[in-house]
Amino acid sequence: MLMSRGKDSEGNEVIRPYTPITLDSDIGYFELVVKMYPKGRMSHHFREMHEGEYLPVKGPKGRLKYKVGQARAFGMIAGGTGITPMFQLTRAILENPKDKTNVHLIYANVTVGDILLKDELDSFATNFPNRFKVYYVLSQPTEVWNGGIGHVSKEMIQMHCPTPAPDIQ
Repeated sequence: MLMSRGKDSEGNEVIRPYTPITLDSDIGYFELVVKMYPKGRMSHHFREMHEGEYLPVKGPKGRLKYKVGQARAFGMIAGGTGITPMFQLTRAILENPKDKTNVHLIYANVTVGDILLKDELDSFATNFPNRFKVYYVLSQPTEVWNGGIGHVSKEMIQMHCPTPAPDIQ
């Protein structure tokens, strides 16, 4: 996680945490996923930025120490912008040819349009069908929807996450 600093519409300092979606092996840059809220204080700062300007950041903070083979599988549950740490770990696992860890992700949002990184997650599911499963849950689905509806439930977790065991996280 990185802490970024900007100014809101009234000129007051705003500090917000973001988890990069890039890996430690991506040398010289990092990428952030930023959800823009109409009245968001940090959103205002990002809207006012122009190409070539700098964004003050500090970090990393709160690093998860992941080691290849740490678990046979991960069961992950994320909602909204909380997807970025899950995405970063999933990417590290799946893009390492030495890592055979399986990842099961339940990702909840309000609408289909709110699903961040959907193309990338769907690509993981396509490219790693035996190692990555994603189950989307929407509280306001469209009429035609194949995923979960409502809020994440005990039954969804039992169906879409690995069964608890000593080698499961």
